[in-house]
Amino acid sequence: MADKESTVFIIDLGASMKAANGGRKESDLDWSMSYVWDKISNVVASNRKTLCVGVVGLRTDETNHTLAEDGYDHISILQPLGPISMSGLKSLQPKIQPSKTTEGDAISAIVIAVDMIDTFTKKNKWKRQICLVTDGQGEIDPDDIGDIARKIKDSNIELTVLGVDFDAPDYGYKEEDKPAIKKQNEETLKKLVDGCGEDARFASIVEAIDDMNEPRAKPVKPYKTYDGTLTLGDPKNAPAVFEVRVERYFKTHLARPVTASTVVVKEEQAGPSQAADDEQMDGVELTAVKQSRTYKVNDPDAPGGKRDVEFEALAKGYEYGRTAVHISESDHNVTKLQTQKSFKIIGFIPKEKYEPLLNLGESCVTIAAKYDEKSELAFSSLVWALSELDSYAVARLVTKDEKDPIMVLLMPYLEPNYACLYDVPLPFAEDVRSYQFPPLDRVVTVSGQTITKHRLLPSDELNQAMSDYVDAMDISNYGIDQEGEPAEYATIDEIYNPAIHRINHAIKQRAVHPERPVPEIPPVLLRFAAPPTELVETVQATIDSLIKAADVKKGEYTVHSLAKGKRQRETVKPISGLDVDALLGGEKKESISPENAIPDFKRALNSSEEVEQIADATKQMGAIVQSLITDSFGDNKYAQAMESIGVMREELINLEEPGQYNEFVRDLKKKLLSGTLGGDRRDFWFKMRWAKLGLIIQSQSEASTVTLEEADEFYKSSFSIIATSYLPSTGQKPNSFNMPGLPLEARLEKLRSLGVSLEYGEHVRDEVNSEDEFPTVVPPQEVGKDAVPYDAGHDAWNSTTHLPTKKQTKREESKELPPLVSLDCSNFITGEPAEENIDFCSWRVIQTYPDHFIGKANGPRAKPFFDKILEGRVWDFFYVYHPEKPAEKPRVMVPTVQFEGFLRSVNRELGTGLTIPGGTNQDRFYMRFGQGGTPRPRYLKRSRDQKTFEVDRFPDFQQEDRDNFLKAHGALQQDWETLWGMMAPKPASADKKNNKSRKAAQSKLDRERMLHETQDFLHLRGSSTRTGKDVVFVCMDVEAIEMPPNPISEIGLAILDVRSLNGVKPGPTGKDWWQFIKAYHLRTKEYSGLVNHRFVRGCPSYFDFGKSTFPEECELPEAIESVLKPYIKDKRKLVFVGHDVRQDIKYLSSVGFEVLALQGLIEQLDTKEIHQAWRASEQGKGLHHVLNDLLIQSKHLHNAGNDAVFTLRALIGVAIEAIREKEVKAKGEEYTPALLGVQQQQKLENEDDPWA
Repeated sequence: MADKESTVFIIDLGASMKAANGGRKESDLDWSMSYVWDKISNVVASNRKTLCVGVVGLRTDETNHTLAEDGYDHISILQPLGPISMSGLKSLQPKIQPSKTTEGDAISAIVIAVDMIDTFTKKNKWKRQICLVTDGQGEIDPDDIGDIARKIKDSNIELTVLGVDFDAPDYGYKEEDKPAIKKQNEETLKKLVDGCGEDARFASIVEAIDDMNEPRAKPVKPYKTYDGTLTLGDPKNAPAVFEVRVERYFKTHLARPVTASTVVVKEEQAGPSQAADDEQMDGVELTAVKQSRTYKVNDPDAPGGKRDVEFEALAKGYEYGRTAVHISESDHNVTKLQTQKSFKIIGFIPKEKYEPLLNLGESCVTIAAKYDEKSELAFSSLVWALSELDSYAVARLVTKDEKDPIMVLLMPYLEPNYACLYDVPLPFAEDVRSYQFPPLDRVVTVSGQTITKHRLLPSDELNQAMSDYVDAMDISNYGIDQEGEPAEYATIDEIYNPAIHRINHAIKQRAVHPERPVPEIPPVLLRFAAPPTELVETVQATIDSLIKAADVKKGEYTVHSLAKGKRQRETVKPISGLDVDALLGGEKKESISPENAIPDFKRALNSSEEVEQIADATKQMGAIVQSLITDSFGDNKYAQAMESIGVMREELINLEEPGQYNEFVRDLKKKLLSGTLGGDRRDFWFKMRWAKLGLIIQSQSEASTVTLEEADEFYKSSFSIIATSYLPSTGQKPNSFNMPGLPLEARLEKLRSLGVSLEYGEHVRDEVNSEDEFPTVVPPQEVGKDAVPYDAGHDAWNSTTHLPTKKQTKREESKELPPLVSLDCSNFITGEPAEENIDFCSWRVIQTYPDHFIGKANGPRAKPFFDKILEGRVWDFFYVYHPEKPAEKPRVMVPTVQFEGFLRSVNRELGTGLTIPGGTNQDRFYMRFGQGGTPRPRYLKRSRDQKTFEVDRFPDFQQEDRDNFLKAHGALQQDWETLWGMMAPKPASADKKNNKSRKAAQSKLDRERMLHETQDFLHLRGSSTRTGKDVVFVCMDVEAIEMPPNPISEIGLAILDVRSLNGVKPGPTGKDWWQFIKAYHLRTKEYSGLVNHRFVRGCPSYFDFGKSTFPEECELPEAIESVLKPYIKDKRKLVFVGHDVRQDIKYLSSVGFEVLALQGLIEQLDTKEIHQAWRASEQGKGLHHVLNDLLIQSKHLHNAGNDAVFTLRALIGVAIEAIREKEVKAKGEEYTPALLGVQQQQKLENEDDPWA
């Protein structure tokens, strides 16, 4: 039996609830009642008498309740506590209206609700709940709330207070300009809730409303399916067999949607033939449909040749072929299997031999009988034996006498103080169907010959492509947990049955609001209805490769000859000459449905007899196309829209009605450029241009009046020319600059103003105009039939495309590409250093590109081009020495833009899509030098149409490169060493394992060094020999918007001056030093209204250590510098601190603040790595885990200001606890964090304090 529940809803009906606040269109009362109606309709739908509901109105015009005392005015009982039906729901709805008064005490209403529950229910027999919904605008008397809270707690009543626009810190909502009375009432109600026990809740109603569409698991009591003995052997013939009393319950049970009943509208005046007990639907003008059956047999003597037969006179029969075989009632038992209630183990099977595909139906759990120690001991022995042997048991179960037996598989499950057997039904032999299929990896001919290569068999390339596709679509770890780490995607408790919950949602909506349409399906039910869009987009190249390997082609439809127009097209007629449609009275279909647009459009044109009908069909089709574009998320519906436009064009050309199409396409272009079709849709216009779906000209249709010149002019529009370059501040991510309609020189000037100092030299200008060196991009059509644009068989390939192109004279690719911005090396002289903003790649890496970044399919085709890479091309070579190893041979590089141009020329010749790879390999091709004065590549020479690259003698090493390198910051030196290492090709696979081990060992040493330096900076290991006493810790944390392009929304700074710690003991885990941390919180003004919620729950409004400031994005570097200015001015030594510091440095660089260029910076510390050193772990942990290890309490993480403070606290704590742990263990004692003792002491003090 389900639990008994009683709930009283207190609804604030004051005059203030009539207003619509928070930007909502509906009133506060209607908005709040959506939650209350949802809860009440759930009770009505359950149709249980043990679910009782009462409704109390607060701040009503009248007073109607049972407490005849002062102070309880303007409170009315709208629905007495008890079961509620549909009729009760209908009668309640008119009572929920805003009143004209503002008087009425919410605390008094709660007292009345408590009295209703105490009167109607017994304390320990019912689950008791009170839910108060209010906007907090009425007067509330705070007296005696302590006594009231104790009464609620003693009565085992769960109190829930839901406020309209109440502050919800955990939900990221705070009401601005809140009235004083509302603020005071919130505090009063919060105090009342806090005193009502752990089950009481105080929240903003927006949280409850947002959670309404999230289905809730229905709690059910265990249902016993079997109660008897579980035996092993035959108890009758062998008394010593295993026999134990058990109980079996459902573990999972199939949930089914609500079933519909057949009803009819009830007549106003019931006729005399209506039955007196005719069942009527409660509260609505419907009545159930009565059904009756009559049985008739042939009888020549009866009227009509048939006579009625009573049901009792019938006998059962079974079909045998087309004959009915009668079996008398006395013999009917022969068709039944005589069974007795039993649960017998008939065998065992090793766990690894069982095939999970045999699982059938619902699962159950079997436990030993309660209060039977002997059975519990024997049953536990069985479970332990199965677990130890990794085996399952097979049992035969008959739940009741005369029931059909089932076979079940028993699986052991053990927990401390708990043992059970899970079971699932097994199929019988007849249930298993064995089908014979031909083998998938070979073909056996009639003569018995086995063939492994056949047109019906997949090739190795297709198998590999399919394998890559399956691997790429793996979503087992596509989810993200609260720490941002990969996690299981689509867990069982997140997947809901849309058929069940959708119909429940619709029924509740129609029951409460029958006049409103059924709302859309809640997104939570469709969350996993399709693969993640991001994943599909990421693996699109893999899908394309699979389509190519499988040779999948789209079916073609026959296009009528252009010579045949509408007047020459003959309509197919039946041989009889009759109009079948007219004879059948069928109406010709004229409307075009979006779901079947193209066939409907063609059918409408075929049946058109007048030009007006053609115009109407074209108008409908045009509306569907515009709807597809408007509703398209990104470009997911572009292909369907393009196909529809293509069909329109061809069909109207065939019908000699080009004017209809030209009118449509002109209007479409205007809407695409104006942004009226769902925003910026200029990318769709580009697709139309590529596909040549513009105006129909005279050469295509004689009926057209459009000339070729007019069509060309139509294609022109003021679109953006996108130039790909790299900003000096980041050196990594490409940026797009929109320069519509500007000439070449103007575009270059625009690039220079944005920090891209690239120019055209005279000799390069000639090469820019050369098609072979720097081609102009033209609209693509199709790829050559012999091309293999992508090789999925190579795991080093990355599908991210940078700058692929295609030769003008050949067939173009499917994407228009930006022109390369050429590099002018004409003024360079040998030995001159290059600019810092030029990207380089190693010549040795380029030479090994085919081996590492081209797969098996394209490798042999592209290798000849790399063998003759110098021929017919211009290359500018640069060199760089290692500043600490000048005796070694320098390494040779070329500008990356020249290698990109080479890849374009290969792609034009072969129809491939070779690109610079993505991921970590991308860094090898986009290397920048010179930060902080570190050595830059120096110009060597130019190669033009040579056969080999030879250098007789490199220029001498320049001593200034060594001097500048040694002066640079240590972090910049490490970055330069990383670039030096990337100039060498990737090591062979045999060396990877050794390299990995060496790197792991080196990383461990680096982490330990960082921990020791931290302790030195804090003077925890004696006086520092390196930094003196002038160290200032500067901790920064960055929060970015979780949606692309991920702009920075918050920057937090926390500063600790070590001078301020002189003479102050750190205390447990450095707690006494926390007071000296200064905190700052910068929120980007442009993004201050955005809050992260998908991957982490952001809380930018909850900075707990001061006030936030709101600089604009362009002012962020200046704002940071203003905080650090006093320390830089005093020439203090700075230590940069962060958690996963590389990410913070990268993000700060993206807004123009270079951490590594800070004046006075001597070191950078990463709390993640320091924590790894302390815990001797190879796996870095998030800040939350680090704080938990130190027992440092935290709140409102993912606020950049708070995170910066807690990061500094973690730094201090790890440094202190690492030393303390060694000291404790040296004494042979067990280590526990220092704050554990502090928290235990505080807990004891709170227990002694009755007011705590």
